[in-house]
Amino acid sequence: MTGLTLLQGIRVISLEQFIAGPYCTSLLADAGATVTKIERPGAGDPRRGYDPRVGSGEEAISGGFASYNRGKRSVTLPLDTPGGVAELERLLESADVLVCNLRPGALARMGLAPASLRERFPRLVICEITGFGATGGEAADWPAFDSVIQGMSGLASLIGEADGPPTLAPMGTTDMLTAVYSAVGVLMALVQRARTGEGSLVDAAMFDITAAFLERPLTLHEFTGEVPSRGIDRFSPVGVFRAGDGGWLSIVIPTDDMWARCARALGQPELTEHPELNTVLKRAEAMHDRVVPLFEKWAAELTRDEAAAALRAAGQPVGVVQNVDEVRAHPQLAHRELFVPMADSIAVDAAGEPLRLPRLPLLFDGERAHPGPVPKLGEHTDRA
Repeated sequence: MTGLTLLQGIRVISLEQFIAGPYCTSLLADAGATVTKIERPGAGDPRRGYDPRVGSGEEAISGGFASYNRGKRSVTLPLDTPGGVAELERLLESADVLVCNLRPGALARMGLAPASLRERFPRLVICEITGFGATGGEAADWPAFDSVIQGMSGLASLIGEADGPPTLAPMGTTDMLTAVYSAVGVLMALVQRARTGEGSLVDAAMFDITAAFLERPLTLHEFTGEVPSRGIDRFSPVGVFRAGDGGWLSIVIPTDDMWARCARALGQPELTEHPELNTVLKRAEAMHDRVVPLFEKWAAELTRDEAAAALRAAGQPVGVVQNVDEVRAHPQLAHRELFVPMADSIAVDAAGEPLRLPRLPLLFDGERAHPGPVPKLGEHTDRA
């Protein structure tokens, strides 16, 4: 079983830890790039110690580390010493990309400021991932984690019930969003280099990226002056409703045509002419008080899956709200082979079956990524 080769021959050096940098470079590795992860001797990426883990001692594999670091090479360097920095410089001589996901100014403190690196290695693409950007400003030196950015970007202000507190999204949302944008930026810079022969500096700020992600609420505020709040989407009716078996469904009704389909499925075609529900914006305002109760009354005698099937049959997009175990077992994701076996011999479940993690969620001419094994700390130092 071979992996993707789209980025074969591209050499990436990464000074990274936690999520944003590692997920960025894992996407590049899944596409065939050779990624060398630089880690602290004796410690490594902090996520190496995260539970859950399989195995024990030096052979232990952390699920939190494996998620973003499969298929990479691990080289340990003491970057707080001249010798360690000199070795990093040697590696950069043959590198195409440098990804740095450390505290702001980390490269400069090593004597490797991006401007000087570009002079010495003009073909090198440098991606610097920080919380608030690498161009100064009052927040430039502030430490940042995912939850910090969720709050400051406005994302948390929009999640949760209208009368409840701001709510953080799970799963390192802003870290992973930043990682995807950073990977796209690296690829854009590589395309430019193929044309001009010169690398460039990709400055990826988590704050910028997450704020820009809030396109709809920012547009609403810019056009109307309104400050969007939790619990309602002013652009279109969107929300969840409960079926008779206690299961939940998620739905959005952004057009009059879709509302007509829903009305027919509910057996109430006259709802399209209701004076309080006859426009998208009116239905958005009435989503929780009027629209959701209509759906729940209709679905009271149906299971979650029956209600979803009836709406789909009417041509209305609808989703069932699934738990993680249902997602893992979903036949469509099995058909797409999203979850691929880990390549590590000890990464097996209680039945001896290989543990499976999501691959790069794209297909290229029908081909899928097959990430390699999780590197042991410093495993490739002597071969660097």
